[in-house]
Amino acid sequence: MNFHNFNFGHFLCVIGGALWGWIEPTLPFALLCIFAVLLDCLSAWRLNRRVRQTYGKEACDGKLKSVHMKKMIGDLFMVFGCILIAQGVDQICLPGIQLYLGNMVAAIFLLTELVSILENESSCSDAKWAYVVQKVVADKTKRHLNIDIIKEDKK
Repeated sequence: MNFHNFNFGHFLCVIGGALWGWIEPTLPFALLCIFAVLLDCLSAWRLNRRVRQTYGKEACDGKLKSVHMKKMIGDLFMVFGCILIAQGVDQICLPGIQLYLGNMVAAIFLLTELVSILENESSCSDAKWAYVVQKVVADKTKRHLNIDIIKEDKK
């Protein structure tokens, strides 16, 4: 190997192309996860508005705060990392078996976001569908009013 003709720019292009080849198939999953998180933020904002209208501004401090953005972005990066790892396992470790692990990781995250959206939309609502959903999911109104749910359930 002749090291005198080594071109660092070509080396970076090769590394960049390899990374892009690994990341590119996961972009639709990443975009779906971002969309789900944005919908969850919208539903949390709507819940916060309903709680303030129902119980008044002084009754709750509002759990929708900009400081929670850091956690949300960290969670998104963690999910993207898990999707990339799952895609790598699917392509490199188990190439003969099509398990679609990246799809499964994204689907699990999207289902948890869907449950969170349903919790937000059904909490502090008088609709019939919300009453039915509340039998299955948690009522987030208690969190907005700073009520300890565990102590409340024991009574």
